[in-house]
Amino acid sequence: MIDIIIAILKTPAVIIVLALAALLGIGYLYRPSAFAGALSALEGLFARAHRDVGDEESLKTVIQDWKPTGYIDFSVPHELRGATKRQSEPGLFHLTVEEHRLIRTIGGATAVERRWRRACLTEARETAANYYAFLQEHPEKVSNDEPRRAAAVTKS
Repeated sequence: MIDIIIAILKTPAVIIVLALAALLGIGYLYRPSAFAGALSALEGLFARAHRDVGDEESLKTVIQDWKPTGYIDFSVPHELRGATKRQSEPGLFHLTVEEHRLIRTIGGATAVERRWRRACLTEARETAANYYAFLQEHPEKVSNDEPRRAAAVTKS
């Protein structure tokens, strides 16, 4: 019987009613502005508690962890995206790589999450090696301004 009473007292509606009754009993809620303030404070408490329960990461099950997709891109810091005068300065860009993972949602569906992150040094080296291997296989893709190709053409 005591467990049932405790379970009833733990419900949010009963807690709100008891809190308002206590505030009314001590004379705090006789002013209309104080009543609205008390209600907004209680709403803030329950909204914060609801946000903690709504943590999305706990509702997902990771099927396959992060794996690279093979896509790369260059990005600049957010504050420099509109500064066209500074975009020609060296060292203002970062190599970013795309990754994906498979998750199972709370409804049981399988979904793909994608994210872009900064590349590490080994990934940057691998990207450069792949680029040079691609240029060896496809020499027509080399721009005409490339000095090594211009030197090779003049030697022939």
